[in-house]
Amino acid sequence: MKSILQKTTTAVKYWWMPLIIGIMFIIAGIWTITTPVASFVALAIFFAAFMFVSGIFNLIFAISNRADIEDWGWHLTGAIFDFVVGAILFFHPPLTMAVLPYLVAFYFLFKGFATFGFAFDMKRYGDSRWGWLLFSGSISILLAIMIIFNPTLGGLTIVIFTAMAFFSLGLFNIVLSLGLKKIKNKGQDMKEGLEELKNRLS
Repeated sequence: MKSILQKTTTAVKYWWMPLIIGIMFIIAGIWTITTPVASFVALAIFFAAFMFVSGIFNLIFAISNRADIEDWGWHLTGAIFDFVVGAILFFHPPLTMAVLPYLVAFYFLFKGFATFGFAFDMKRYGDSRWGWLLFSGSISILLAIMIIFNPTLGGLTIVIFTAMAFFSLGLFNIVLSLGLKKIKNKGQDMKEGLEELKNRLS
């Protein structure tokens, strides 16, 4: 089965989409860490809205590359999950506040394991940045586990953990986008080389 990082055609034309999502995560982390008191009050709605918007971006990415990624269904499933859950939680604030610790924990746990998959794909492709993805995924999983086993942590602690996880996922998406761009450039070089060889032989 071919992965997203093993494609050198249409999929890499959208390398900038993970970059946008990564920047969004970084901005979310900065906002969360710089306004800890207000953050806990608004974190539930903000987190739901962020899942909703992130789901839209990932949905566009998955659908746009359905013909070039054999396992695009998994990307589509994750995007739909973000989109639907984000919408439900956004329009039901009391529910969001009640399950906020577990929501944050399992969301980052899922993203952390997904990051591992991308990291090993990049390693197989020969991209030296795969270690950064492995690191960011490990941080996300560690923070998620800490929240799961301590759901009664104080509001400030939850906010700080969430901010750190946002930074980790932001790093993952930015590094991933750079890896996709590298693949795109290599694919373009190969195409130009083949065309040049074809011209010489003709």
